[in-house]
Amino acid sequence: MAHFEVTVRLMDVVESDAQAAMRVVEDGLRSGGFSRWQVTHLGLQSAIVPARPARRPLQTEAGYSGGLLVAALLAWVLWFIWLLTG
Repeated sequence: MAHFEVTVRLMDVVESDAQAAMRVVEDGLRSGGFSRWQVTHLGLQSAIVPARPARRPLQTEAGYSGGLLVAALLAWVLWFIWLLTG
């Protein structure tokens, strides 16, 4: 059976100081039945900054390939017409 390491972020621990917050988390883990656990970091929650949406590129790969396909088709049609009239 595989063993995994999991990182969990708790955002709603509201206590007066860091030691009290750590005790609340440790008691919750112990009462949850987790036998092997370790609190590795405890810090204040920072303000959540909303992420800006990623900008879309001006031309996608499909648009570029479609343009090449149209140009190749046009060149083939012109060559075929030139061949018929020549």
